[in-house]
Amino acid sequence: MEQIAIIDPRMPIQAVKNLHKHGFITVPVTLSELVAEPLAGHPDIQMFLHGKNLFVHPGIGISFLKRIEKYANIIQCSTGLSKTYPYDIPYNIACTGKIAFHKTGFTDKTIAEYLSLNKIETLNTNQGYSKCSTMIVDEQSIVSSDKSISEAARKSGIDCLLITEGYIDLPGYKYGFIGGASGRFHDTVFMTGILDNHPDMERIYRFVRSKRMKLQILSTENITDTGSIFFIG
Repeated sequence: MEQIAIIDPRMPIQAVKNLHKHGFITVPVTLSELVAEPLAGHPDIQMFLHGKNLFVHPGIGISFLKRIEKYANIIQCSTGLSKTYPYDIPYNIACTGKIAFHKTGFTDKTIAEYLSLNKIETLNTNQGYSKCSTMIVDEQSIVSSDKSISEAARKSGIDCLLITEGYIDLPGYKYGFIGGASGRFHDTVFMTGILDNHPDMERIYRFVRSKRMKLQILSTENITDTGSIFFIG
């Protein structure tokens, strides 16, 4: 079975090459002019993935859809994107498998209905960039620097490692987020770069490994928020 990694086309080349070495076919998202330029190629802004069900915004690039259609079940949604927050967050949902975190008043309706039908509990958070802010470790464990996500996780029985904000690159912004700098595939959490500058590096490593998950660093550059890596396979 082919293994797919949906990525920002501006992901550091070393990280892309290492995804290829791990056996993934990379499918870059088409850059969108509908959102702020630093977020233009972020998968977690333009789509929501659950299993092989890929929910996409109505203005998504046709070239991307043509490349991904043989790997995913594409669901065209009706909610458009805008450069102004919170109108760029309808698809930025963090889902562990059984629990979804989002600013629920702005969740795309098709996705909200899907989550409800599949009995996936949706928890409201103050943080609209929920996926950006949440590194999924496994179905019961996440890492985040956002206190509202951490509190929602605690109440739902999800183990959350709350880390310090910042220390993650996102060109155009003061800093990025750990969810946007990572992606999970089976028993491995992939990260776009090194955590050497992060004050919680050792805590993050220990937390991931305590869940019997592997941590794979994709480049020797500082960890960069590229809008999550979405895996299919």
